[in-house]
Amino acid sequence: MANMLGILRALGGCLAAGACSLLVACGSSDDGATAGGVLAQAPHCPTGTDALKIEGTIAGAAITDSRTTPNINAGQENFTSGKFYTPVSTLAPLASNQLALTFTWPNSLFFGQTSAISGGDLTLPATHPQAGAKYCVSKGEVGFVDGGSEDGVLKFVISEVKAGEDCSGAPTVVDLRGCFE
Repeated sequence: MANMLGILRALGGCLAAGACSLLVACGSSDDGATAGGVLAQAPHCPTGTDALKIEGTIAGAAITDSRTTPNINAGQENFTSGKFYTPVSTLAPLASNQLALTFTWPNSLFFGQTSAISGGDLTLPATHPQAGAKYCVSKGEVGFVDGGSEDGVLKFVISEVKAGEDCSGAPTVVDLRGCFE
C-alpha cells in the first residue's frame, strides 16, 4: 500500500509541477538489488520539493544543475522498463548550466530497489569547458528511495561515459550524482 501511495503522490506532483513521471510499481530490478548506496547518496531531494539536482564532475570540470518547479523540464518512466530524460520539451530551452541527459534501465523498479543503467546519452551544458560535447552513458546505477524524507525519489549515479553518442569513443572520467522528485 505504501508503494501505491508513493505512486499517487508522485503522479499528482507531476501534474501540478509540469514535470512528467510514469510510475508503475510492479516489477523487479534486473539483479534483485535492494537499498544500495545510490539511494542514500547526496544530493538530496526531500519529498514535496519538486526538484531535480545533478552534481559532480565530467572530464575534471564541475557540473551543478539544480532545478525546481516550474522549470524542472525533466521526466521519468518506470513501467516495463525505465527511463529518465531532460529536457522533456525543447519548447523550454535548458539554462546555460543545465545538462541534457537521458538514461534507461531494463526493468521497472519498486521503491527501495536499484538497477544498473543500461544506456543513455548526455550533452554538456554551455558553462562546461567542453560545452556541447556529447557522450553516451555506459555505466551507472538508478533506484527509488523507500521511506524517510526522500520516499519515492529517483536517485542515480553515472560512473562511466564514453565520447560520442554511439559509445565508440574513449571512456571519460565522470562522477555524476542526482535526484529527481
